[in-house]
Amino acid sequence: MKTLVWTLPTRIFHWLLALSFTTAYILGDFDDLKNYHFAFGAFVGVLIIFRILFGLIGPKYSNFRDFPIGLNHQKAFVKNYFSKDNYVGHNPAAALVMLSILLVGLFCGISGYLLTVDGNNAFNIIGNNEWLEEAHEVLANVFLGLVIMHLVGVFSDAVFHWKTGTLTSIFNGYKNVEAENAKLNIFQKAFSILWFIIPFIFLYLAFGLQENKSQENSKYKNERSRHDDDDDDD
Repeated sequence: MKTLVWTLPTRIFHWLLALSFTTAYILGDFDDLKNYHFAFGAFVGVLIIFRILFGLIGPKYSNFRDFPIGLNHQKAFVKNYFSKDNYVGHNPAAALVMLSILLVGLFCGISGYLLTVDGNNAFNIIGNNEWLEEAHEVLANVFLGLVIMHLVGVFSDAVFHWKTGTLTSIFNGYKNVEAENAKLNIFQKAFSILWFIIPFIFLYLAFGLQENKSQENSKYKNERSRHDDDDDDD
């Protein structure tokens, strides 16, 4: 028997996050493509914010209430991993990794945004942003490590619990288990529409933000320099 576990919004989020994070991570190494890096980073951040909200109001299996993250769940999962798979949605390890991805991705996006507005004194906390750059880089690498853990878990499930159909459920939403189907109500459907429109708006708006900020900072420095020169003349 097949059960719908992952509704369409959850699956779309999964693939959009994978593509946008990969793009942002790769582009981070190219100075002449920083605008693209920042735009896709903003896309990741907004996408994650909506996923966190969806975790609070979303349907069964995608809702955080369905995440078996307790210590007893973790012990039972490790003990019985090779013998059976009792989890319809996220298993305990996958639930922890998923929550970690959301939290790390959120803070990574916030740190990236703060770096972009480093000319704003409201965010220039200690006079320079070296610590913020380091934090952003560390968070991005931790995010990548969590993604790798997620992939290892998915393929491990595909090997040891292939009958469940975990790997194919990422594409079609169905697992070979007998359980209650996930369903979207009207509010969740309306929320999902916004979920996949607003991140693209931010992608568009964020593209030129870093360049504009740099131009503003340069203009500000030039004006300060001219002002200092005038004071010296006086």
